[in-house]
Amino acid sequence: MGKRRLALTTAAVATLVAAALAGYWVWAAGQVRAAIDEWAEAQRAAGYDVAYTGPEVRGFPVRLAVSLDAPRIAAPAGWRWSGTAIAGDAAFWQPLLLRLALPRTQEIEADWRGYRRTLRLDAMSAGGVVRLDTRGRVTAATLEMTDVTVREAAGGRLRAGRLYQRMTRPPEGEAGLQLHGEIGGLVLPEAPPAPLPATIDRLAYSAEIVGAMAPGDPAAALAAWRDAGGLLEVADLSLTWGPLEVRADGTAALDELLRPQGAFSARIAGLPEMLDALVAENLMEPGAAAALRLMVLTLAEGRDADGRPIVRLPVTLQDGRVFLGPAPLARLAPVL
Repeated sequence: MGKRRLALTTAAVATLVAAALAGYWVWAAGQVRAAIDEWAEAQRAAGYDVAYTGPEVRGFPVRLAVSLDAPRIAAPAGWRWSGTAIAGDAAFWQPLLLRLALPRTQEIEADWRGYRRTLRLDAMSAGGVVRLDTRGRVTAATLEMTDVTVREAAGGRLRAGRLYQRMTRPPEGEAGLQLHGEIGGLVLPEAPPAPLPATIDRLAYSAEIVGAMAPGDPAAALAAWRDAGGLLEVADLSLTWGPLEVRADGTAALDELLRPQGAFSARIAGLPEMLDALVAENLMEPGAAAALRLMVLTLAEGRDADGRPIVRLPVTLQDGRVFLGPAPLARLAPVL
């Protein structure tokens, strides 16, 4: 009788646990549906047009997996976004860690410098991870895409082998946003002047956006952020592009025309080859290139494995122009 009673007790406890888990899953699934719908209603109240099919919740009994088909958002500022489908799931034992499967096809429509532009993004894979705090606030998020192609309706095309972005927010009550990203195998829509190839091997950055940026019209939000002392503090910017290798750090902001302005310190290898190419393409005055070449040879900190001189030079963004040392390199347009 003792063994039989133990077996019956064990079975009863297991049944109760299973029933409790099932009940909790049903309750949690309802909470997820309600949270998504409440978010959508809050966006609509703020003037956004939000539409989707779903949500559909699956994963019983140990996971919560939710999916939305044909999501679409239109903002009061005029931009629109749409995608094929978005899905996310979390385990019961890690409810604040969400793994996302993002749309592999997305479309963005927005006004850009006086023109209405439509961009279509296609990716072989697109996913991410979102970490929440106990109040539902996003504290960190990552995004990764592979074999990405961005096409403009007018015919331009940009491709990348890999895109990675990580975002970390500071504790509640503090303004700022930490960004870490990397782009690999970026194929430009137009071939640059030799000796630069059409593919940028690697572009990586670690930066922090200092200051809060309010939602709403992007130009107005950027102007308000600038006026409140908003800054972009770049701890590391790395570029590998053909013969050119750059490591830089510095601080940037926006001027009264929303053009980037700031100061950086750059460690550069491959600069003499670049100067020769810019002169050959009539993109730089021979006198300015000769002055920079002399500066490189004079200030070189050493040479890399290929024997190229490495020099540290100031890079300045000012009055709508980029200066490498004292030499102007290019013009800067407003970011919007």
